[in-house]
Amino acid sequence: MTDLNALAGVNQPGRPHEPPSFWVRARVERPRRHQDSLLLELRAVDPRHPGRLTAFMTGDFIREVQHATGILLDPSNIFGEHQLKLTATAEPRGDLSAQVAGLVREPFLSDWAEQDAAIRDRLEADRIWDRQHNLPVPNRLRRVFLIEPEDGGSPSAIRKRLERWWEHGIIELIRHPVAFEEAGSVAALEEAIGCAWDQYEWGTLDLVIIAPGTGFAFRALSDEGLLRRIAVLPVPVVMRKAGVPTLLDTMAHRCFDGTDEILAFLIGILRGEVRVANTPRLAAIAEMIEPASARRTTPAFHGPLFD
Repeated sequence: MTDLNALAGVNQPGRPHEPPSFWVRARVERPRRHQDSLLLELRAVDPRHPGRLTAFMTGDFIREVQHATGILLDPSNIFGEHQLKLTATAEPRGDLSAQVAGLVREPFLSDWAEQDAAIRDRLEADRIWDRQHNLPVPNRLRRVFLIEPEDGGSPSAIRKRLERWWEHGIIELIRHPVAFEEAGSVAALEEAIGCAWDQYEWGTLDLVIIAPGTGFAFRALSDEGLLRRIAVLPVPVVMRKAGVPTLLDTMAHRCFDGTDEILAFLIGILRGEVRVANTPRLAAIAEMIEPASARRTTPAFHGPLFD
């Protein structure tokens, strides 16, 4: 389970207080929360070594990993075999405590690929995987539901453009901010999709846009329960790709590399709607989608220019 040579030289002059560290390949069992830390039961992968060790991850380490890689270390996703770097400290009473000081990312990625393949098989067996693909492109763009990060920074490019269209009366923008890469992200996204369902049933809804912020994993976007709710939503869902591929990338109605591609898709819908738009709304649409050199300066409209 341990690298027998890893402890060599740990007490060399110049680093007498540095705790010994070593790499282990172990199966993580019973991960559980303890305040902002995680406690892990580590079992040797080699069956000839039946030993077990309890290790912990500090809250600071968990946040550092998430910031650097986007991997959300949570009891729900750290099961299985992993390669971990541990530091060992002898307590005054003779007990040995082990702290996780590093990990290898690849096991997470391979496990995710296996999980995603199994989920896709189940959705295809239930004949709902292609439902979003089979929805027609909207022939109008009136009410848009935007799901984006809830961070307090400056608005994203897609939000800025949609808000400008809303100010000119072209669309009604319904914004639902969520945290994409935190504990509880799946529940927050399910609530957002539930709100989109309500908007569709109570009034009208033409499009849902999911625009994750900067990050890496976005594992919530591969959650089976969330995907099932999105699959049967009778409104097209388009999204911007996350860092690592997610199941929603391929299940959504459309998935785009960046904001410019999403905006081009939306402008295409607006151009198709121009011929049936009423005159004030037609002028507003033309101003927004024409090149800047061809635009005329007009005052912003107040409220949507449609029923």
